[in-house]
Amino acid sequence: MLLRPQYAAALVEGNQAAHDLAEALKLAGFSLPSLYGAIPTITDGALVHLGGASAELVRELAAWIRQRA
Repeated sequence: MLLRPQYAAALVEGNQAAHDLAEALKLAGFSLPSLYGAIPTITDGALVHLGGASAELVRELAAWIRQRA
């Protein structure tokens, strides 16, 4: 699939952001299995897909964040 240059750049940026978040979450003991950069749909800006986590994992992550906020 060929992407317009601005979409290709946004996809690279989204994937890098997803990688950065995955590394940070790993340090905290978490892993989101479906974390990846996504092709922009509404805007030309970079997007990150955060889906695919179990409800249990999301609740654990939410509790971890609340304890440190």
